[in-house]
Amino acid sequence: MRSLSPNCSHSIGKLSKVIIRILTILTLLSIHHSGYNQRLTQTVRGTVLDKQSYQPIVGARVILMESDPLVGAITDINGKFRFDSIAVGKSAFQVTFIGYEPAFLRNVEVGAKEVVLTVELTESVKTLAAVDVTAQKKGEVINKMATVSVRSFSIDESNRFAGSKNDVARMAQNYAGVQGADDSRNDIIVRGNSPSGILYRMEGIDIPNPNHFARFGTTGGPISMLNNNVMANSDFLTGAFPAEYGNATSGVFDLKLRTGNNEKREYMLQLGFNGAEGIAEGPISKKKGSSYLINYRYSTLKLFQLMGINFGSTALPKYQDACINLNFPHKKGLTTLFGIGGFSRIAILAQNVDSSDLYAIDNSNTIFESRMGVVGLTHKYRVDKKSYLRVSVGFHSSMNYIINDTVDDNFQNPFNTYTSNTIISKQSTDFFYNRKINAKHTFRVGLHYDIFFLNLNDSLWSYAQSKYLVTRQYKGNTFLSQPNAQYQWRPIQRLTVNVGIHLQGLALNREFVAEPRAGAAFEISPKDRLSFGYGLHSQLQPLEMYYLETSLGSTTTQSNKGVKFSKSHHLIAGYQHTFKYGINAKFEGYYQYLFDIPVESTPSVFSMVNFGTAFDTTVPDSLVNNGKGRNFGAELTVEKFLDKGFYFLVTTSVYQSYFTPSDGKEYNTAYNGNFTFNALVGYELRFRARKKVQCSMTFDIHYNLNGGKKYTPILLAQSQAINAQVLDYDNAYSASYPNYTRGDVRIGFKMVCKRISQEFALDMQNITNYKNIFFEEYNPEVGDIQTTYQTGRLPIFQYRFYF
Repeated sequence: MRSLSPNCSHSIGKLSKVIIRILTILTLLSIHHSGYNQRLTQTVRGTVLDKQSYQPIVGARVILMESDPLVGAITDINGKFRFDSIAVGKSAFQVTFIGYEPAFLRNVEVGAKEVVLTVELTESVKTLAAVDVTAQKKGEVINKMATVSVRSFSIDESNRFAGSKNDVARMAQNYAGVQGADDSRNDIIVRGNSPSGILYRMEGIDIPNPNHFARFGTTGGPISMLNNNVMANSDFLTGAFPAEYGNATSGVFDLKLRTGNNEKREYMLQLGFNGAEGIAEGPISKKKGSSYLINYRYSTLKLFQLMGINFGSTALPKYQDACINLNFPHKKGLTTLFGIGGFSRIAILAQNVDSSDLYAIDNSNTIFESRMGVVGLTHKYRVDKKSYLRVSVGFHSSMNYIINDTVDDNFQNPFNTYTSNTIISKQSTDFFYNRKINAKHTFRVGLHYDIFFLNLNDSLWSYAQSKYLVTRQYKGNTFLSQPNAQYQWRPIQRLTVNVGIHLQGLALNREFVAEPRAGAAFEISPKDRLSFGYGLHSQLQPLEMYYLETSLGSTTTQSNKGVKFSKSHHLIAGYQHTFKYGINAKFEGYYQYLFDIPVESTPSVFSMVNFGTAFDTTVPDSLVNNGKGRNFGAELTVEKFLDKGFYFLVTTSVYQSYFTPSDGKEYNTAYNGNFTFNALVGYELRFRARKKVQCSMTFDIHYNLNGGKKYTPILLAQSQAINAQVLDYDNAYSASYPNYTRGDVRIGFKMVCKRISQEFALDMQNITNYKNIFFEEYNPEVGDIQTTYQTGRLPIFQYRFYF
């Protein structure tokens, strides 16, 4: 990629003036509708539940912290509470009930929208006559079966963190052990593992790659369909997962959708880098408490292209996506109908691009289309006072359509060399039953079942044989089953032990594996915590790989059909300490042993551990599970959650990542960056322009430094001799690009009035315009090695309007 064009600064200035004028008009409108002598307040309401049994807690006390006189509420027979006049701004709440550990909700954003909260309390092992508050716990994870390598993230973080582009995947790249050094994709590289090892789960359903322009077998892409405006707080796990998660060896995104307002209708409009979008939410039936939430987004990258901003390709990406979440509460629980989907298209024409284009193939016209859709129904039912069950049923379908035509030097006479038209669909059923025997003992059993429907069609032109070769042509189905069981034991208040087993079976090759999981956490003191975790994890290969056709004379065979799961042992130990002023430090060390990795049957350096980070997803035939690998390292996180307008997050990791392919030698993996460092700091200044208008300005800075990406050296003399690239496979992944470095700055302004709220932000990414290398390759036209660079300075504007 290249930096901004010469006329970009002038274009940005003109756009800024237009935006400022729009803001001025909207400000005057908001003042007109606000009323001059009213204090700005908003409704805050919610529900308090038992974490393990999903039962409403009657009589819990909810207190607005730092209020004078004290403001509080008591939950009713349905566990609900309500505050009708909470001042606009940041608020904090404390929730207590005798016999339960207290909960603290910090930095609750009260604005033009009503705030609806769900608070889950954990029963105390000790029987207390009264609540004794000794510490304030922040950032607690949602899944209580996870004791190590898990982080709960809020959507406020994906909005606030500079450089995140409102993308939860790019936001997660700031966490310890996660590396993301590719401006063109949001791949999540966890502890040196392939990003293909990531599992995305939404409301109990495992979903496919949730990115626009996504290739099968990968988990990343340039632009995410996961719109943070409709997401709720969720968990991100980086190792030794609880037994309910399977078919993943690297990390897990357990995503939750936000519930729409069930009392009044609210709307949002937004314009930014990711598109122009709108959200509508409100009650379906106020009497029954049901609600809807609908979002739609349309791409607007044409505006950035007209401004001369280079975002990776001179071709114009086009995409749209939508999300819906319908909630129907009932006496015994909740039924939810949700869906997410999108489609994208890009046409990269040889006459319009050069070799600096990240996605171009020389003298080729390429058309790429992708589509993805998920629809699911989740029913959560309270069986009795001690147990509940959840049943989720979903269906998803993904499509890739790719055409590549070669053209002559005049960009004429196109000749088709590659065609792919592939559809992979899946019907999923997920069930689990959770029972809390008492405060010390909880168990959960579940079953996840997937039926895959495959329609695979790929062909390419063979110049040697002067004919089209069919590489895949299959229509059929297979299924994957994943039973699991978990048990939690809390013998004393300070000790939590989780054990479980995950079973996984694939009908395609009749493989069945048992994966034990275990974790423990011990609070040495109110400020110190030790944690341990172990897990065996396995993952099936990209499905289209199993059906690759190999020619044997006049016949063909699917030589990869017998390939087994990739497997990985995870072993983790951690220590966490809380300092004064709300500063938390967390250290984790880990070791991972990878085995049964697919490699070539003949000696080579190919291994599936290096698969998944590029748009090229080509794999060889006749693979066998003889490969190995190992990852080990240490991570440190120092964090202060947002408090009195200030926060910071500093993470650093040092690690090694190696693999052993079929030639028996050990090499660096493609993801062995050796180290990564992230620093985020931000400050929020709140002020009242007038009695009727509450304003705030935010300043956020992000700095990222990653070890250089590993690559296989190019043999220049040999390449020049045959005028084609020749790689030094004897020294695979032995060379490194310079360290990846980037600084981002975000400035935001928010104005909250009685009925409307507005936000304006400028996120200046790679503010120093540092030239990070994307890749190097041999260019036959010049007879030398050519370097392609990543994104230069990239300004991203965003405007939100709530009403």
